[in-house]
Amino acid sequence: MSHRNLRLTGRVVGAWALAFLVSHACAGQLEDARACTSEPQRLERLACFDEVFGTPLAAAVVEFNAPDARRSERWRQAYASLDGKNAGAGVLYRDTGKAAGQLVTVPALGVQPPRPLLALQCHNNITELTLMLPKAMDQERVQLGFGREQTVWRVRDNGFVLSGGRGLPAIRTVKAMINGTEARIDSPNSRIDGLLFDLSGYRRAIEPIRETCGW
Repeated sequence: MSHRNLRLTGRVVGAWALAFLVSHACAGQLEDARACTSEPQRLERLACFDEVFGTPLAAAVVEFNAPDARRSERWRQAYASLDGKNAGAGVLYRDTGKAAGQLVTVPALGVQPPRPLLALQCHNNITELTLMLPKAMDQERVQLGFGREQTVWRVRDNGFVLSGGRGLPAIRTVKAMINGTEARIDSPNSRIDGLLFDLSGYRRAIEPIRETCGW
């Protein structure tokens, strides 16, 4: 066998070996992530996900805080409370006043910060359910659901916010979720498909929103 053929054979074997190692590592990471879901305590469960996925909180937050004029005020308000200490926190309630009204946000589990946020908003007596993204999505509409029939969500705010509707459509979706302990997104869009949200304490957190918006 020529030296050239030996080199080519070595490269092929090396590529296969690398692919095997990467696949094995990913499989192990997924198994570890599945194990995290059995942790009954919310904070410990979040810490478990962060450890599995090697979440670099501080570095991610510093980069995320860079100014971007395309981000809307409600998006800024939703992410404003996330810093190195609580970037992995669960359900958070904020009353932003005239800026964006009342907000309840839930960060996606098992995702490196800045995480997508499931956000419920009551502003000017209007309820809206949204999925807020750290990076803009270049689409006009996206299909998604929470373990049920998928619906069309509109992409708003320069691609940073997916809106599941205002008023009754949003209220119906939330009421169908609040009795569960988690919400998982099903979508043909691979970027958001499988996003998981811990709803521990969600029902209580949205009480001010329900009172203000009258439902």
